[in-house]
Amino acid sequence: MVSKEYLLTSEGVSKAFGGIKALQNVNIFIEQGKITSLIGPNGAGKTTLFNLLTGTIPVDSGKIVFKGIDITNLKSYEVCKMGIVRTYQQKTLFPNLTVYENVEAGTMKDKMDEGKRKEKVYKILEFLDLEEKANIIVSSLPPLEGKFVELARSLATNPDLILLDEFIGGLITSEIEKICMIVKRLCSEGHTIFQIGHEMKPIIKTSDWIFVLDKGTKIAEGTPEEIKKNGLVQKVYLETGGEEN
Repeated sequence: MVSKEYLLTSEGVSKAFGGIKALQNVNIFIEQGKITSLIGPNGAGKTTLFNLLTGTIPVDSGKIVFKGIDITNLKSYEVCKMGIVRTYQQKTLFPNLTVYENVEAGTMKDKMDEGKRKEKVYKILEFLDLEEKANIIVSSLPPLEGKFVELARSLATNPDLILLDEFIGGLITSEIEKICMIVKRLCSEGHTIFQIGHEMKPIIKTSDWIFVLDKGTKIAEGTPEEIKKNGLVQKVYLETGGEEN
């Protein structure tokens, strides 16, 4: 049994789609103020786990506990109100709205006067170096800035836990470096991050703890150094073409 001292735990979580077992008895824990990562080959069940944690799809069996409260099979909007927010592999921004309007949308779950709402949005934009882009239509932004807008909107919900799903996907090396810097900076300022990684190197660079899935089952967990040296993890990655997962 996973200790209740963690910010979030999944305890024996399983999910099947028809006859396909996407996840089998998965136990993970997220420590507050840390960067936790989830890696594994394509089809390992990483995004499925994110979908279960955020109420996008229902859990078949097992339990999800957040801040000591059982949130298993809550609706997505209820999970968001509890303090969990996520990004997606595909863009979910409002393409015809401005950067400011997209980030402002993240504040709408909380009641506040317009002055405080505007102050909050601009504080987040400044943090992500987007202040001068506030009035630009999102669809005209380059990929990296689009990622930052999505992160800014997530921060606007006042999250206790931020889930990043393949957040560096589609970016070049220099842009990935910027994302890694931002993720570590968020953690240094008290945010808790749970990320799915597409490449091993950025995960190793940013993580405090790593879980590894393969075919719906957790096959390893540990520090970045432990995962790097894990023979089973190396075997799984080599069999699937190296760093692609």
